[in-house]
Amino acid sequence: MAAGMDLGTTPAMAPHTTPALVTFAAFLQLPALDLEARVAQELAENPALEEDPEPAACPLCGTLFGSPGLCPCLDGTAARATRQPGPGPEPPADERAAWLLAEVGAVLPAEDAPLAAYLLGSLGPRGRLDAPVEEIAAALGVTPGRARRALAALRTATPAGTGAHDLRECLLLQLDRWEERHGARVPLARAVLSRHLESLADEDGFAEAARALGVPVEEVRRVRAFVRSELRPSAEPDLTPPPAAACAPPDLVITGDHQGSYTVTLLEPLRLRLAVSPSYLAFAADSGGSGPAGERLARAQVCRAREFLARLDGRWRTLRRIAEYVMDAQRPFLDEGPAGLRPLRRREVANALGLHESTVCRAVAGRVALLPCRRTMPLAGFFGAGTDVQTALRDLVAHEARPLSDAELAGLLAEHGFPVARRTVAKYRTALGIEPRAHRAARPQAA
Repeated sequence: MAAGMDLGTTPAMAPHTTPALVTFAAFLQLPALDLEARVAQELAENPALEEDPEPAACPLCGTLFGSPGLCPCLDGTAARATRQPGPGPEPPADERAAWLLAEVGAVLPAEDAPLAAYLLGSLGPRGRLDAPVEEIAAALGVTPGRARRALAALRTATPAGTGAHDLRECLLLQLDRWEERHGARVPLARAVLSRHLESLADEDGFAEAARALGVPVEEVRRVRAFVRSELRPSAEPDLTPPPAAACAPPDLVITGDHQGSYTVTLLEPLRLRLAVSPSYLAFAADSGGSGPAGERLARAQVCRAREFLARLDGRWRTLRRIAEYVMDAQRPFLDEGPAGLRPLRRREVANALGLHESTVCRAVAGRVALLPCRRTMPLAGFFGAGTDVQTALRDLVAHEARPLSDAELAGLLAEHGFPVARRTVAKYRTALGIEPRAHRAARPQAA
């Protein structure tokens, strides 16, 4: 990451880094199991912190949570077992491949599941697709737009770069994922990979790319160092048996009512019910008999307990705010299913909530939501549609016979299954570092 942060990265709303922010960021991105271990450690070390003896109720069935664990209806395996069956191919014999297709099914219409299965089976040993999407679509008798949507959905559940057609696209797809994960953009690396990938082979190429991009040669060298350290030339899908985390229980539950309203419930606050011990508070207030040292220790432990509870509350408030915004933004998806999933970027959520983009990235990473239909879905699955549009836009520009206007690109994107406005095309084009039509027309086409 250090290499990348020297390449003109442009994080949005970058806050002034303080020890408190660093602590908050580390606490926010803790996986659920690691947080439980941290809670257990605090309970063991600090007598001022105690568990609430009153158990919470399951938001789905009302059953009181036992200790340890969740209500059975929230267990990851049970949630998957209640998924609605739909048309599609027979599950592959490989357990991991079957799990990948199940994850893809959460964001893809049931009728397109066979496309995802076909695409997964068509991946080469380096995780690439040898045939163009249009050729695959023609062979299966479907529109290119449907095939592209299935490929985009498959890419969300597989390692970054999967389903690329060549080395350039593989690296750019990995760069997309890197930028989303780190909440920062690397425009110079994107420009080099898009237009001057071959120039990374030797020093002569460095100079040529530097002249074309108007940057020092040393910056191009840093791009190569970044590519070597952060990206890979291939993205072979991991088809080993799924890890235990693949069947982990959800982190949040989305429920609906008969009035069409949806509610987000975080499960951590229901499982980890903590408070400052009233008896220890009384002891700290009346610890004169233990001397000044004992009084200071008691007060320090109470302060530590309150600070720990404040960090928990900050984590949960942030997760809840982000989840509720995402739920509102993707309401058509909750109402209509995968066809209603709209483009949503982490940057949009960050700007709307007054957060740093990296905060949203940390909050989303690894979280799992239980949908009203009882299907589990990574919270990251609510994002990425905008990235899919950008991938299609980048492909269109890369293969344009003549420079196309934003309006023309919007029309082609609609034909490929991505109906977006001209202004949206301009925004995505700028984010991808693609010049306007007039500038592209004035430049010689890259070989």
